[in-house]
Amino acid sequence: MRRILILMISIFLGLTCLANPNRFFNRISTIEGLASNNVYAVWQDKKGYMWIGTSNGLQRFDGKYFLYFSIHKPQIRPAQPVRQILEDREGNMWIRYGDSYGIYNPADQSFKEIPIEKSEVRFHGERLWIDNKGRVFLILKRNKILYYDKFKGLFSESTSPLKYPDGYQPITIFEDVKTGYYWIGCQQGLSVFDPESGEVYHKKNNPKQLPHLSNEEIKVVFDFTIDQDRNHWVVFWNPNQRFIAYSEKSNSNIPDALALTNTSGEYREMKTALITNKGELWYYGVNSLYIYDAKSGKFSFPRNEFFKFSEIYQIFEDREGGLWLASDEGLYYYIDDFPEIRYRNFPGGNPKHMFLGAYEVKCGKNKELWIPSWGRGLLILNEELNEIPNQKLYLNAPPDKGAYQPWALIQESHSGMVWTGNQSGWLHVIDPITKESRFYNFPIFSKSTIRSISQDNEGNVWFTTQKGDLIKYKAKGALSNESFELIRSFDGFSFAHVVDQEKRIWVGTSNNGVYCLDTKSNEILKHLDESILSSNKVEKVIQLNDSIFFFAYDLLNAYNAKTGENRILSYSEGMISNDILHMVPDMDGFLWIYTPNGICKYNYFQNSFTHYGPKDGFGLMEMDGYGGILKSDGKILFSGYSSFVEFNPRDFNRSLNPDRPSLTSIKLFDNYIFVDSLNTDKKRTFNYDQNAFTFYFSTLSYINQDKLKYYYRLSGIDEDWRSSGNSSMAVYSLLPPGRYTLEFRSENEEGMTSPIGSFYFRITPPYYETWWFRSLVIMLILGVIFVIYRLHLNRILAVVKVRNRVARDLHDDMGSTLSTINILSTMAKTKLNTDPVKSSEYISKISDNSQRMLEAMDDIVWSIKPQNDSMEKVIARMREFATNALDAKDIDFRFEVEDNVYQVKLPMDDRRDLFLIFKEAVNNLIKYSGCSRAFIHFSIKKKHLHMRVRDYGKGFDIQDADTGNGLSNMQKRAEMMGAKLKITSEKGEGTEVVLELGI
Repeated sequence: MRRILILMISIFLGLTCLANPNRFFNRISTIEGLASNNVYAVWQDKKGYMWIGTSNGLQRFDGKYFLYFSIHKPQIRPAQPVRQILEDREGNMWIRYGDSYGIYNPADQSFKEIPIEKSEVRFHGERLWIDNKGRVFLILKRNKILYYDKFKGLFSESTSPLKYPDGYQPITIFEDVKTGYYWIGCQQGLSVFDPESGEVYHKKNNPKQLPHLSNEEIKVVFDFTIDQDRNHWVVFWNPNQRFIAYSEKSNSNIPDALALTNTSGEYREMKTALITNKGELWYYGVNSLYIYDAKSGKFSFPRNEFFKFSEIYQIFEDREGGLWLASDEGLYYYIDDFPEIRYRNFPGGNPKHMFLGAYEVKCGKNKELWIPSWGRGLLILNEELNEIPNQKLYLNAPPDKGAYQPWALIQESHSGMVWTGNQSGWLHVIDPITKESRFYNFPIFSKSTIRSISQDNEGNVWFTTQKGDLIKYKAKGALSNESFELIRSFDGFSFAHVVDQEKRIWVGTSNNGVYCLDTKSNEILKHLDESILSSNKVEKVIQLNDSIFFFAYDLLNAYNAKTGENRILSYSEGMISNDILHMVPDMDGFLWIYTPNGICKYNYFQNSFTHYGPKDGFGLMEMDGYGGILKSDGKILFSGYSSFVEFNPRDFNRSLNPDRPSLTSIKLFDNYIFVDSLNTDKKRTFNYDQNAFTFYFSTLSYINQDKLKYYYRLSGIDEDWRSSGNSSMAVYSLLPPGRYTLEFRSENEEGMTSPIGSFYFRITPPYYETWWFRSLVIMLILGVIFVIYRLHLNRILAVVKVRNRVARDLHDDMGSTLSTINILSTMAKTKLNTDPVKSSEYISKISDNSQRMLEAMDDIVWSIKPQNDSMEKVIARMREFATNALDAKDIDFRFEVEDNVYQVKLPMDDRRDLFLIFKEAVNNLIKYSGCSRAFIHFSIKKKHLHMRVRDYGKGFDIQDADTGNGLSNMQKRAEMMGAKLKITSEKGEGTEVVLELGI
């Protein structure tokens, strides 16, 4: 019985292998920017970014670039594995970082760790789980379930809303949204918790007869899932891993789960499952990936040499329906609506072979593919690309090896026979129905390899040879040497040719470019050499339409026969590679180019290339080959050296309007900023020294991302849109201060553009370029000019004031004195003869007035001299005056000056008035005091200059004294100085004059 069961399972697995869909998993690895090929977790946020948890930390992916995120707050943590990423109902991002669980905020790279209430057994494995109510649980496998208590801020068992039987050790949870039940897989089997009634159902308590609970075989439940058709899928161990599928509709087990049983010698372990939005069930784990198709009831196992992994840790479905597989071999991406691509591989054997093209041949009502091959001769395939026996093809073959080495092939339109051009000038003619054939080696071919064959509208067949000959076979002629005509011999080889609808033939040569000849007159109409083309060597000649021709060797030439314009296209213009293996135009006017780097499509009218590679399903293509054709059903077939790839180009011509791109990140110099999610509506401000930017943008679409081109422009810098190609970045260095708007958009391969995204920012100028600083400088300059002007004006006014004072003094002192002298001299002259005594008295007065006038003049001149500005000079003059005046009257005096007095600086007017007050006080002392002793003292007290002149004479009564001009002048001068003048006197005690001047 066991052998029968194993046999049934093996047959079932064999049938499922035949039913495997054509699935392509695009691999993303460290080469593309992953931090590690050990990928544990995948998650998509609300903005569309993909978050990747690896063994080396957390990354964000925008479809083009990976950005690394670490933990900086509340303290910097070293890089640790991120094994889970989830989102709760409040939008919080939960991660498992190392052995810690918590909430991560990408905006400030902070991590709020959630502790576990008690020390627990954790080595059996653990994972976070969030139910549909947004409640967060931590499953400690084979131990217990902990609940995140928001109020306590920790994981606790005591407050958990879930219940399971005492003694049960939980492993997994499934929430049945329809019934509200929680199915809890445990070490001891399955249990069910009904939150509405609070009941827990299990083996010993199953009043509702729930399936699986009473099954004694079910233990160590690793996974439990209910799919959209209400089928229950149970994965458990007893003792090996086993599987049960149960249908609620039929209330019975279904055999589909048998296909999950491991019959290989490889160790496999199923961990968990994902139900996609389309209803597919994906089981995955260690060396395991099974995909269940509910329509056929079959599982497929797509793991192969191009899709390698030892373990898949998680499968995540994004909002576009793409599936992301986190594995130990990197990140795989799968999209279900890949166009159908057929591969057919003929592994090298005996004899070894090399395919040189493919041709479609009509065989009655059927069509066959005929493949010229070196090593196997002609290979014939049916429409399913399966080989058809062809033993008759070479029954009459000559012993020459060249007859078995075909290069080119054509089905002649009149006879329906297949003509094959071979090495050494052999022409192989075959009946496509009977496969009977004949070999010819006509002298006109000169034993040279026939490289290409074509037929014009009149039925003439054209040949080009390795020797460089262009040969024409006349329509319906006898198959003899006389029916062939040598049209022209070219130097070197003639690799390829095309006959167009204008009755012209275009021939590509090895060293003379392209010749265009008239098929009737055989005259050369055009010669295209390296002055027009990229090279004189042309190996491929393809016609797109009535006017556009493509010539290729290392580069691609797109020649317009009507205008004479030629475009030289290369890798720098967008080609996927300069190495062109073959070219095929499709029915929609696109040119498909087969290169060692993959396939690209060229749109001549938009002058644009679209690349197709492993991400588009071409991962199994050979990176070397030679030929290709457009089949009658519109499909294109390219031949590698030992395989074929066939696809419908219209499946790749679908164009969707691209979405508005998002600004995903900004790099300022070498540092990323605003790395979480940029709000492009908010204006950003940068300092003047923050002016070197790299802007990254993406549509956050992962299906057609590689088919989009991005354009951008910066206001004030770019006059027109600039292309970033497929790089989706804009680089600006050393931007000057100002306000900027960065605009960006995407464009698909058909030229359809997306809405424009914008980012506004401002670079502030340095302080010395700001308006307020410039205004301040202008105001300061104006202030300085005003101060200089005022100083200059004050200087002028001071000079005017001095001149006025000198004039006043001269007028007052000199004028009055001179008038007195004039009167006295007149009176002396009158009395000279009559009264000599009186005349002598007048002359004496004239002498006194003259002396006084000289002294006044001396005082005026002394006061205005700059040399006398120092207090030392003032004190010296005062001392000189006092000494001369007092010694002449035999008055003994003491003249004292404190040292700090010499440091005083007085204005010219104050200095003059001080001296005159002093002089008046000394003169009064001499005239009226009658003293024999005097005391003069200068000091500084409380920032005031004190001058004290005291005599020890007879004194006087101030109240009864006649102040006269002297005391009045002294008082006026003191007031002009802003000083205080105090005169004290007592009869018999003397008089004291004190002047107090602020300094």
